[in-house]
Amino acid sequence: MKLKICIFLILLSIFLSNKVAYSLNTNPIKTDLCAWIDSSFTKAMNEYHIPGATIIVMKGDSVLHMNGYGMAHIETNTSVVADSTIFGIASISKTFVGTAIMQLYEKGKLDLDRDVNNYLTSFKLKYKFNDSITVRNLLTHTAGLDYSIIGMSVRSKKDLIPLDKYLKTKLPPQIRPSGKVMMYSNQGYALLGFIVEEVSGIPYYEYVSQNILNPLEMNSSSYRRASKLNENYATGYVHNGERFIPFKPDFLLCYPAGGLFATASDMGNYISMFLNNGSFKGRQILDSTSVAKMLYSPFKQYEKAEYGWLLGLYEFQSHKIKYYGHDGSWQGFQSRLALFPDKNIGFFIDVNSEGSKGNSQRFINEFADSFVERMMPQSIIEKQQAEVTPKRGSVDEPLNKFAGKYRLTAYAHKTLGKLGVLIGLVPEITIVSQDSILKVLDWNLELLPVSDLTFHTKYGHFAFDRDTRGEIFYFFTQIYSYQKLKWYEPVTFQMYWIGSIILIVLIYIITSVERKLFSRHKKSNLIKKMNFALALTIALFIGLLAYTLTKTELNDFFFGIPLLLKITLVIPFIIIPLECAAIYSLIKAIRFKELKPVDIAYQSLMLVAALLFIPWLQYYNLIGFNY
Repeated sequence: MKLKICIFLILLSIFLSNKVAYSLNTNPIKTDLCAWIDSSFTKAMNEYHIPGATIIVMKGDSVLHMNGYGMAHIETNTSVVADSTIFGIASISKTFVGTAIMQLYEKGKLDLDRDVNNYLTSFKLKYKFNDSITVRNLLTHTAGLDYSIIGMSVRSKKDLIPLDKYLKTKLPPQIRPSGKVMMYSNQGYALLGFIVEEVSGIPYYEYVSQNILNPLEMNSSSYRRASKLNENYATGYVHNGERFIPFKPDFLLCYPAGGLFATASDMGNYISMFLNNGSFKGRQILDSTSVAKMLYSPFKQYEKAEYGWLLGLYEFQSHKIKYYGHDGSWQGFQSRLALFPDKNIGFFIDVNSEGSKGNSQRFINEFADSFVERMMPQSIIEKQQAEVTPKRGSVDEPLNKFAGKYRLTAYAHKTLGKLGVLIGLVPEITIVSQDSILKVLDWNLELLPVSDLTFHTKYGHFAFDRDTRGEIFYFFTQIYSYQKLKWYEPVTFQMYWIGSIILIVLIYIITSVERKLFSRHKKSNLIKKMNFALALTIALFIGLLAYTLTKTELNDFFFGIPLLLKITLVIPFIIIPLECAAIYSLIKAIRFKELKPVDIAYQSLMLVAALLFIPWLQYYNLIGFNY
């Protein structure tokens, strides 16, 4: 009996030691790494208000570190367990799209540089410019598609619709030539997912399960929540003041772009595949040449860019060290996949908190920088020693041609989502010419002329480019792009524009009511009645619009447009005919001398304000139902 007990205790100790083998190791380097990671996560979760987190660090096939921290569900006090807690990986899902595309490319079923219309049967893309959109354009976010977040998701599983039905109504139009400017597009990756469906003959999520997840033994990962694992899914939170507010479960309509769920241990297998040239436990998920194409064939917006967008991934830099991967952010989850192929190392991080001040993303950035410092100190020294500041040169245009206001290109151009510009969600910068250099005032950054349209900064080379008319229009900062604004487009001018209209309208309404109540002469000319109705209608529209925007969370627009906003959009169809009637009434009043010169000037001022309201509505796509 004692022998049996001893054998049982020995087997139990072996089992338990295997369960904690990821953290306990006699290798001092590995032990030190694990202790540092645990300490970093514990400190950051307290400092940055992160309820739960998970991480895995791989070296080839071996796990250097894997652990879970904090709470997967605050309400039930459920802890994060790295090999069983399932996190939303958000836009890291796009790397799986890239993997699926490259598998089909290997089989000769699609060409990266062929017009995607060759693979679409249920609908075709319309091209505004004399070019086409290719699979490579979609993979590198260079298809020229407009930006859109409205109606990307639904609240209930029963409201899910097939990819082709979603894309037929929600795929944004092309607003610039393809292959020129990188602008992030979730719908572009949804289109790639649908191309996988068209080429393979099965739904995208089934293709990924059969050809990527199952061979990689990612048994807890899927695009569709598995009911048998329901208790394993972490909840995403937003930290607001002193409280963590949970996000309700949602269902992405453009799900290939961001709808995958996975555990850290499963993502370790995925990392191992990339580090081993597409192989996992003897199974070839991708050919080594395909892995090389995904990691080492970036699209760069200009020749001297240090890094750019890859085929399903993009390039990062930390301390001048380049690595590859993808970030993710969606409904309370923030994540990063990082691959260092030359060091045979990779890591995956996911946290279930969306901080009000970007705290979660800040932590991930800080961790990645510290990881590079710790794991590659010699490489950092070599990069610093090799860095050479270029000599001042000359560029193709006078410096004053580059000066002006610029706005980040990642905003809605053709839908009412453009209102995000007005409320400050889209960064704008001012570039001035100063003492033979350019300066970005908002960043206190100097741009030293080098050659062509390229400038040198302390962050590396930045560049400008021209629009289709040959004028300086784009400003490129490695992987981000800005576009030059016309004189009336900056937010400051826009605020003066709409502010002046509101002021005139309110003064007109107040004085009209005052005159009606206290004036002895009750008689009112038709133009006064028309202008009063016009002023009230404009005030009603602005009031309802402001109320809706202040009462609606930004995330709510992912699920569509509030009913009140839809009702509000009817009002411009009343304003426009009212303006036409008011113009006719004013002309009639002037012709028949029904008003004094002072009254004519006053009524004209109100009418001019109303007329200037129309182009403002048009600029923000508020005439019609543009969503």
